[in-house]
Amino acid sequence: MDLNDMLIPLHYDYMIKAIWVCALIGGVCGLLSSFVTLKGWSMMGDALSHAVVPGVAVAYIFGLPLVLGSFVSGMLAAWAMGVIKTRSKLREDAVLGIVFTAFFALGLLLISLYPARVDLKSIVFGNVLAISDGDVRQLLFISGAVLLVLAMKWRDLLLFCFDAQQARAMGLRVAWMHALLLMLLSATAVAALITVGALLVVAMLITPGATAYLLTDRFSRMLGISATIGVVTAALGAYASYFANGSTGGCIVTLQTIVFLVCLIVAPKHGLLARRRRERREVVS
Repeated sequence: MDLNDMLIPLHYDYMIKAIWVCALIGGVCGLLSSFVTLKGWSMMGDALSHAVVPGVAVAYIFGLPLVLGSFVSGMLAAWAMGVIKTRSKLREDAVLGIVFTAFFALGLLLISLYPARVDLKSIVFGNVLAISDGDVRQLLFISGAVLLVLAMKWRDLLLFCFDAQQARAMGLRVAWMHALLLMLLSATAVAALITVGALLVVAMLITPGATAYLLTDRFSRMLGISATIGVVTAALGAYASYFANGSTGGCIVTLQTIVFLVCLIVAPKHGLLARRRRERREVVS
C-alpha cells in the first residue's frame, strides 16, 4: 500500500468528520477516565453508560436534546443505586448490576416499541460515519461543557477522588462533587455513545486512564497521558475502520486495549517486566 492509498480516507468529508469527532470524544473520555480510575468507579462508569440508554431513547422519540434525556436517566439511575444501597444489605456491585441492566433493558424496550423513531443499531453500536450535523452540534456542546467544568474543578475533583474524607475536612461539599462527577460521566457517556455505542462506552471511559495510571504517579501527567491516548487511538481507530471495513467503535477500543496491554508489560515502574526485575533484585539481595 503506497502513500496515495493511505490518504484515501482523507478524500471523503464523512471520514474527516468521523476522525475529528472521534478524536474529540476520545480526548474528553481520556481526561474523565483519569478521575474514574483514581476514584475506582469503573463499575459506575459501566452502569451509567448503560443507564443513559432509556433517556437517549426517550429523547429520540420526542425530539428532545440527547443530553437532556441522558442527564435525567443517568441521575435517576444514580439515585436508584443510592436508595437501594442505603436501604438494603446488598453489596455495591450487586446494586450496580441490577440497576444498570434494568435501565438498559428499559431502553431496549422503548426502542423496540418505537422502532421507526429510534435507530437501535446506532445507540447500541454507534454510527459515527453517518453522524448528522445536529448530533455534531450536541456533541460539541457536551464536550465543551465537560472540558470547561474539568478545567474549573479538576483540583476539587482530584481531592474528592483521592480521599473524600479529607476533601470534606477541607470544606469541600463532597455530595456536590459526587453529583458533579456523575453528571460529567452521564454527559460524556452520551457523547461517546454516538461514536462507539452503549456497549463500548465504558472502555473509552476506563482504558485510557488505566493505561496512564501504569505510566506515571503524578495526576497532572496522568491527565495529559490519558487524554493523548484517547485522542490518538480514537482518531487512528476511525481512520483504520475505513480499511478494515469494520466497526469504528470496535477499532477504537481494540487499539486502546493493545496500548494498555503493551504498557501493562513494559511500563518502566508499574509494568510486569519492571515488577519481575524488582523481584529478582530482592531475591539476589
